[in-house]
Amino acid sequence: MGSQKDSKMKKITYSLKIKIPFFIVILTILAVCVTGALSLIIATKNTQKEVLDKNLLISQMISERIYQFLSDATETVVTAANISSQSNDNFEQIKNEIFRIYDNFAYFDLIFYMNSEARMLFAKPSNEHVKDRTYFDRDYFNEVMKNGKPFVSRLLISSVLGKPHFIIAAPVFDKFGNVQGLIGAGIPLEKIGSIVEEIQRRFNGRIWVTDRDGVIAVHPDKKLILKLMPSPEVMMNLGSSSKKLVDIIKDKSEGIGYYKEGKDTVYAAISFVPKVNWMVMVEQYEKDVFAQTLNLKRQLKSSIYVIIIIAIISGVFLAMSITNPIERLVINVRNIEKGISDIESIPVNSKDEIGELSKAFNDMSIRLKSYVNELQNSYIKVNNIQQYLNNIIESAASGIIVIDKEKNITVFNKEAEKITGYKSSDFTNTHILKFCEVTKLDINLTDNLHQNIDDVETKLITKNNDEIPINVSLSPVINEQGEILGTIILFKDLSRIKMLEEELKREDRIRTLGEMSASIIHEIGNPLAGIANLLQVLKESWQDDKTKTEIMNILQEEVGNLNKMVINFLNFSKSSKLNPEPTNIIELLDDILNLVKSDVIAKKIIVNRKIDPSIPIVYVDRRTIKQCFLNILINAIQAVGRSGRIVIECKNFEASCNNNSKKLARIKISDNGNGIPPENIEKIFSPFFTTKKGGTGLGLAITYKLVKENGGKIAVKSEVGKGTEFEVLLPAVPCGVSEAGEKT
Repeated sequence: MGSQKDSKMKKITYSLKIKIPFFIVILTILAVCVTGALSLIIATKNTQKEVLDKNLLISQMISERIYQFLSDATETVVTAANISSQSNDNFEQIKNEIFRIYDNFAYFDLIFYMNSEARMLFAKPSNEHVKDRTYFDRDYFNEVMKNGKPFVSRLLISSVLGKPHFIIAAPVFDKFGNVQGLIGAGIPLEKIGSIVEEIQRRFNGRIWVTDRDGVIAVHPDKKLILKLMPSPEVMMNLGSSSKKLVDIIKDKSEGIGYYKEGKDTVYAAISFVPKVNWMVMVEQYEKDVFAQTLNLKRQLKSSIYVIIIIAIISGVFLAMSITNPIERLVINVRNIEKGISDIESIPVNSKDEIGELSKAFNDMSIRLKSYVNELQNSYIKVNNIQQYLNNIIESAASGIIVIDKEKNITVFNKEAEKITGYKSSDFTNTHILKFCEVTKLDINLTDNLHQNIDDVETKLITKNNDEIPINVSLSPVINEQGEILGTIILFKDLSRIKMLEEELKREDRIRTLGEMSASIIHEIGNPLAGIANLLQVLKESWQDDKTKTEIMNILQEEVGNLNKMVINFLNFSKSSKLNPEPTNIIELLDDILNLVKSDVIAKKIIVNRKIDPSIPIVYVDRRTIKQCFLNILINAIQAVGRSGRIVIECKNFEASCNNNSKKLARIKISDNGNGIPPENIEKIFSPFFTTKKGGTGLGLAITYKLVKENGGKIAVKSEVGKGTEFEVLLPAVPCGVSEAGEKT
């Protein structure tokens, strides 16, 4: 019996049912007390800051209202001065104007006109008792006469009214633009005081205003205003420095500070009226600032006491409910088959539920180690693969941009940096639209991101503001469920390729021109020899009018032929300026057939059209391609006899290029004429080759050149006695260009 009692007592001692409630109650009390104390400190600081910030806001609001009041008053005085400047020295008109302003505006207690000799010529109220006085000592007179601009004076005692006010003065100019006097308007300090008093009535503190020299303009103690007393000499802590109040006014230092008034601390919020630099100070004693904080402290303390009592009661019930879940946890932990690597056995130092949990945990850790090692190896493998892929992307010879499904850029490799001139950090984690806007990319990626697009040529602007041609391909990234995860954008700089192409074109043109030059010299030689012979005949028979007329007609014809030959040569040799646009090839062929309709009808030629409805819209220069097909059709009409046949066939065609399909339009024009001998097939596109009498030999050469320049191909097949077939392949409208010709 005794041993059973001891065992039961030990279980009670070791049980968490005793330990947990005790510790929870202690920790709850500590947590609530610490939290409450911190809350009091934070609340005190926040409340103090809010009160002082509010005072600064009040000061700034008063400054703004005073500024608005002075601006309105200044505008009124300036308007009167401008009107007076146009009076052409008519002082009666000036007098009527300023007296009208005095009668209609409540700003002013005095208004007057002062000439350049500092004499007040007239004023309202009357200035008769000071009429002979000069005012060279007034700052507003000196400033206006010197600078010719409106000026707000310091505070002063009016010589006319005998009470404190300040003057707003504006210059009056003569017809030559010289200052001939000024209009001054006095504003009583009560007007400024009324702005402050509206707020002062609702504010538990003092609000006072000084002019730029520190003379008090508004103060709760009216005696200080009547005597134009300077601001008190106090040392104020403002920000991180301590300054005299007069220095703060001089330096126009705004902010929140404090100073000592006897044993009391006074907090002050200071701001300045724009342009006139008057100081507005909003003051409160420390006890008033912290009045709200003291009330908050009392409320928080009461709340803390209630929370502590509730926490103690809740903690006891919570602790009693913990041991049962722990007992169930011990059973469930033994069944866990997952693990963590490098786990050491936990010492079993107690016989309570935690001790049981430790034993179960030690058994579980043995099984977990192998799983964790496998997981670590998998992580290292995945990490290596990721690094390998990153190295491939960074080393790629093409610019690579990868965007996620939100169209934000996630990868911007080194080649992309090299091509664009921008750094990866300039665009990573930004929307692809920003890249398109900055580089003025001549293709709307945002509308094509989920499509496969191969080898679209376009242009972009680099960081150095250079326009470069590029080749762009898009490829969406799709998971096993068919969901689009993002898009890979590949682009290459075609600048060097384009330069080499232009160089090859120039070399080809030079070679062709060389061949043509030799041909044209040969072609020109015979007519020139004939012209020389005719001139010799003309020289010998110059008196025979009939012979002379015949020779002159022949000479005119030969010169015309030479001129036509030279013009055709120039047309062939110069580069065409192309303006490619989406073109309906069927409509274009219909237009050409209308041009040759009269010849077709005259020879009773049958024209058959075989049109595939799926033929694409082509992207070519309409004018030059029209010339090409017109040349081919004219040759076919000339090749066939009466009642001959011409067949025009249009089909859709797809060509394979770099494992990519490219859409083309294939147009065949065939005739049943005599055909072309095999020995001439290779020559028909050569300049100056012709078998027709009177032909220049440049029609098909120009056709071949223009088709190539439009990105197409042309070929010919012919059989003597059966006819000839010309086949032309033209590129379809590329992706990124609408059939209306707009970039998409």
